[in-house]
Amino acid sequence: MQPNSVSPASEKQHIVIVGGGMTGGLLAVLLAEQGLTVTVLDGAPAPVMPTGPAQLRVSTLTEASHWLLQNSGVWEYLDMSRVQPYDAMQVWDQDGTGEVLFRAREVGAQSLGWLLENGHLAAALYRRAADYPNLHWRCGVAVEGARREEGRWQVRAGDEQWQADLLVGADGARSRVRDWAGISGGARDSGHHALVATIATALPHNACARQVFMESGPLALLPLYSDPQQGEQRQCSIVWSGWPERIARLREAAPADFAAELQAATGEALGEVTLLSERAVFPIQERHASSYVAAGLALVGDAAHVIHPLAGQGVNLGLLDAAVLAEEVERATQSGRSCADSAALARYQRRRRGENLLMQNAMRGFQQLFGQRALPVRWLRNTGMRWVNQAGPLKRLFASQAMGRGADLPVRARPRA
Repeated sequence: MQPNSVSPASEKQHIVIVGGGMTGGLLAVLLAEQGLTVTVLDGAPAPVMPTGPAQLRVSTLTEASHWLLQNSGVWEYLDMSRVQPYDAMQVWDQDGTGEVLFRAREVGAQSLGWLLENGHLAAALYRRAADYPNLHWRCGVAVEGARREEGRWQVRAGDEQWQADLLVGADGARSRVRDWAGISGGARDSGHHALVATIATALPHNACARQVFMESGPLALLPLYSDPQQGEQRQCSIVWSGWPERIARLREAAPADFAAELQAATGEALGEVTLLSERAVFPIQERHASSYVAAGLALVGDAAHVIHPLAGQGVNLGLLDAAVLAEEVERATQSGRSCADSAALARYQRRRRGENLLMQNAMRGFQQLFGQRALPVRWLRNTGMRWVNQAGPLKRLFASQAMGRGADLPVRARPRA
């Protein structure tokens, strides 16, 4: 199934979204459902459903993200054999005895979240886009510039040009849309690099997400779908964050040596491990745009904010950006105002910027807290983790927040009664 071909470039577009990843794709679907004309311009090739070995980049979806995707009709386009729900999450401190174990049943849920490949979700969104004749998704289109003239944005790619009442930057951390709007990206080096890879484990993961905090940085073992070649529940994605020199050494280590270090770092939580994939490394740089909006323009996802991946919340924050922006646009258009109404954009920023900044600061605080070697700090954090693990109401509160049960969720993201 192919998305609809683009309308002539001279035709006025209501909304142009630059970037067709997970956040931009969901936003396009939500806006198209309102009957607005939407064009997605994406420099990448058309996403395809993954087959074979698991892709390196995976995401953890919260309950809120699950409801968003289900209520927008995207969930049904996923290949459920490649989606792994998890109903437990274990977090511990390598330097002590502190540990917290969250279980879905403690918050009245069947799952705490879902794990799937980024490319898988992008492909499902692309397929869903084909259901809307008013949604035109152009792949392999590198946008070269945008300028605002006579109340509209003029977006240029090669010899083609689009006019947009509302221009949305969903083009990632190095957003060119953000630059064209003159908005500062607010970059900050976290001091960490991250290594991602896929492993097989001797022991089944039992649908439990695990994370160990070390002085050098956190290490997450994320349960993946069952691969017949690896056996039931014996495949995990890892995200190992740490000092650049340590991560570089891990990337270059022989597979057997890497596996041995991984086993030691996790206390052999899943027994012997085997490296199944290449090891990819990327720097972790936090960003928070000085503004999410400008005249006729909005930023969503990584174009607006990038946080440390230690809690796996980056994609979920972006999906909520998309849902809130779509909700505010719908509120404006239903009352006869423009999709780029300044009050609607201001409300979008007010609803999302504070929550995203709070999450970013929380992740930075966790990184700094667990990087401390001082004995009093280690004692306090281990004592605190044990206390949280025993304090039912507080643990349920943390689990609910991690599941995306926030106070200002868009209607589509709220769990059903």
